[in-house]
Amino acid sequence: MFKIFFSPKVRFQQLSTSPEWSLPLTLSLILPLFLGTISVALLPKTVLIQSTANRIERVKSFIDEQVARGKMPSDQREAALERIEQTARSEIEFYERSGPATLLFRFLVRSLPALVWSLIQLLIFTALLNLLIPVLGAGSSFGRMLAVTANSALIRTAGAVFHGVLMFATGKLTVNTSLSLLVPNSPLFIKALLTAIDIFTVWELVLVSLGIGVLFNLPARRTAAAVFSIWLLYVILLALLSSLSGGLALPA
Repeated sequence: MFKIFFSPKVRFQQLSTSPEWSLPLTLSLILPLFLGTISVALLPKTVLIQSTANRIERVKSFIDEQVARGKMPSDQREAALERIEQTARSEIEFYERSGPATLLFRFLVRSLPALVWSLIQLLIFTALLNLLIPVLGAGSSFGRMLAVTANSALIRTAGAVFHGVLMFATGKLTVNTSLSLLVPNSPLFIKALLTAIDIFTVWELVLVSLGIGVLFNLPARRTAAAVFSIWLLYVILLALLSSLSGGLALPA
């Protein structure tokens, strides 16, 4: 299964005769979550506290911007800021009194919605690719397509390990391996687009393109065009939503 990292074509050739997807799908969802939460839980508490303070400042700036633009009544500003500060104080107090095991459990629980969302995204992506297969000139098979996407998603484990190492090396909770590093002061929409172009995401998409070519006997250009077209539409949608929300979910 882990040949996907160093000999992907061989792995996909194995899948062409036995399209295994259940174990790779489970590992591709659980391992990155577990590795990521362990990395966060083991960070110094000062890093967690500072990250909370920075996040709250970004939210406050967003609220002030909304008030200035007339999108939020000015009389609601103080109440909103008070709620934010109260939440921040509670979170910081929790960090100060909790040990690594308690923090790990909290982060695992808080990450569960992200795990579910990752599963939904992967299944939707797989379904869209499966719908395109007849257009590309092959017979559709959701199980075989899921074998391709689930095995390719194991790359997310390498991403989680690398991000964990960066966290400890930089002393920051949020690390970035996307193209947004090259243009830090770009407009919000462009920054959201560049943030989506992450080295590990691109690696995964390249593997999906390769896997579809092997399992469905299709030319590489056709499979790459289909995979990256769907991904590009998704990225544009995310960038639009990020722009509307003030980019609060983007790396600082």
